[in-house]
Amino acid sequence: MDFDQLLAEVGSFKKLFQLARENGVDVERQVELAFGAENRLFERAGFKVVKVDDGYAEITFPLSEDIKRRGNIVHGGIIMFAMDNTGGLAVMTRNEGNDQVTVELKANFLEPLKNGPFRTVGRVVRSGRNVAVAEMDVFDSEGKLCAKGMGTWFYIYR
Repeated sequence: MDFDQLLAEVGSFKKLFQLARENGVDVERQVELAFGAENRLFERAGFKVVKVDDGYAEITFPLSEDIKRRGNIVHGGIIMFAMDNTGGLAVMTRNEGNDQVTVELKANFLEPLKNGPFRTVGRVVRSGRNVAVAEMDVFDSEGKLCAKGMGTWFYIYR
């Protein structure tokens, strides 16, 4: 049974995560595989899902030629992609629906990302019936906060 079939059977992302944990499934690895299969950039950028918990997600990624721009720093689009995935994953753990879309995503780039590997942390700030808000932080290998983001996701019920 693939991810979409399992999701359809249990009815919501929130229930899917709860059942997976209760049954000893390596949620982080399964999410990493599902996200990588859905979007090749996730895999190409070297994203690894480190932790998924209630309202929380953490992803790491290395500095590589595939994600750098001039100046030997991570491209801003990759930073936004990291924040969208991490914040969205944190939101999924609270989503009573079976899909979601990013409605708004904003970021402040505080320091250039040049010392990898990097760590992106997403935390749900508020989750309602139809909309959730999360904040995301991106740190370099020295623990320095390099980017701060906030996003809004709309839950879909099918």
